[in-house]
Amino acid sequence: MNALRLGFQIERSEIYGPGIRSVYWVQGCTLACKGCWNTQFWPSKGGDLIDVGRLLSELSRRQDIEGITLLGGEPLQQAPEVEQLITGCKALGLTVFLYTGYEMHELDPTMKRCVDLADIVVMGRFVQALRNTNLRWRGSENQTLLVRNSKYKFMKFDDQNEVEIHLDTSGGLSVVGYGSSQLLEIVGLNQHDGTEEEDHRGPTEKEGSKPLTS
Repeated sequence: MNALRLGFQIERSEIYGPGIRSVYWVQGCTLACKGCWNTQFWPSKGGDLIDVGRLLSELSRRQDIEGITLLGGEPLQQAPEVEQLITGCKALGLTVFLYTGYEMHELDPTMKRCVDLADIVVMGRFVQALRNTNLRWRGSENQTLLVRNSKYKFMKFDDQNEVEIHLDTSGGLSVVGYGSSQLLEIVGLNQHDGTEEEDHRGPTEKEGSKPLTS
């Protein structure tokens, strides 16, 4: 199998789609949306090349997850590898939530197969002028949420702001979702652009942080 270049991953999350999901930020994106908060995943170099077969083997041992979520970066700029991963996940009985900045008319045949195979897809460029942190699973109001799997067709997904804090085994801290400035200050992470709230749909990390205590 081919190797997928990943910038970051979380084994288990509850804010990137229905249920508990393994989340993968792919490395590389040329769309360069103004105001993107995941610019660390724009360069095509960097991250780690990980064999798709290895990822599927790891996923097969996570019995408590409902599926995976792919974002980035731009997943469809690694469409052949993403298609392999999606197909393998389906064979494992896992659902797939796919983010892409592309619109349907921009897709080549391989990209289109990825979208068709996914259970839920968020499509469209991030538009800073339409940014809304209260949208669930979307960053700006122009982006569309496509539910392809009948399992989710009639589920009610209320818009809401969500954030998670992850502590890894080495003591590193990651905040994902939309973290307020107050939350980031509490956990010792700095804002990047001086806005009232900083977007962290992608990971913000602090190495060697201590666990939060009440």
